Amino acid sequence: MREEAVHSNNDRYATLGVATHIYVISLPRRDDRRIQMEWIRRTQNITWRVLDAIDSDDPVVVSIMDGVARERSRYPAPEFHWPSDINALSLSSVPISASVAEPWDALTSDTSLTPQAFFNASATYGNLTCASGDTSIPDYSSTLPDYKLLTPAKVACWYSHVHAIRTFVERNALTTNGVAVYLEDDIDLDKNIRHHLKDLWPSLPAGWDIVFLGHCWSNESHHAALSTSRFFSDGDDSEPAADGAVHRLHPSRAPKCSHGYVLSLAGARRLLLHLSYPPFAYSRAFDQAVAWLVESGRLRSYSVVPSLVVQRKVASSDVSYGVGSSWREVLPDGVLSSGQYSR
Repeated sequence: MREEAVHSNNDRYATLGVATHIYVISLPRRDDRRIQMEWIRRTQNITWRVLDAIDSDDPVVVSIMDGVARERSRYPAPEFHWPSDINALSLSSVPISASVAEPWDALTSDTSLTPQAFFNASATYGNLTCASGDTSIPDYSSTLPDYKLLTPAKVACWYSHVHAIRTFVERNALTTNGVAVYLEDDIDLDKNIRHHLKDLWPSLPAGWDIVFLGHCWSNESHHAALSTSRFFSDGDDSEPAADGAVHRLHPSRAPKCSHGYVLSLAGARRLLLHLSYPPFAYSRAFDQAVAWLVESGRLRSYSVVPSLVVQRKVASSDVSYGVGSSWREVLPDGVLSSGQYSR
């Protein structure tokens, strides 16, 4: 997968003040979205790396769906247990091999697979359904809604995020430190995101894994907010955010959508190890998997409320029909929603 590095001229704020890396996950064919993201990058003076996502008709998707079908066909189904060494491996600098990061490692794009062959193979796995819990798989029915069907688009999205997470983990293979921000390419972000993150970050407990900068389909203010500090001891003498908005960090409940999140290095390793465990891997939509890992206590997660990053939903979705789900959020002072965006 091709990577495109995009740099700003200001290292101090280039990674939003709290991260060591920022990754944008984007399909190469979505020039419309990449133009919008470039506007955000330039106006906010951000440094990030654009990672190419794979499309739903990539041959690797068929390989993965074949692996899921084979895993589910094991009979009798083995009792599900998470590997006992996930926590230890998460906190170590032991390399996570590609075979662990990407199960069914015959997963290489087969250029001999024609579009017609892909169509035939996709139809073969058309009755795969999305699991819930650790590994509860509903029976297929023609009446199931789309969000309960394991579609090629969902698999491609999962693969693209895993690739981005593995990129961060591999580039920090000799350390146990690092923080990465992940953004999808259909987002808007708060103009004052740096100020808000600098206010919020000192209140994060040690050992955190993931922070959701935005979410959908969950009440993320359900748990009491963490106490925050207005002081950030890094020598920064900037003024508080001009908009006066108050954002808080809450222990996450079950946040869905993956348009903006932050991973510590240990959190990235922990998430990668869970997502790569064959009985769980590619079992549902990526965001549903992460939400379950949060809800079940496998990840130490926090959510920013109200959101600092939202999905714009003004162009066609790459995962579902139309412009995506009916969940909508608008930023009062978004980079793109402020009316100043111009190509």
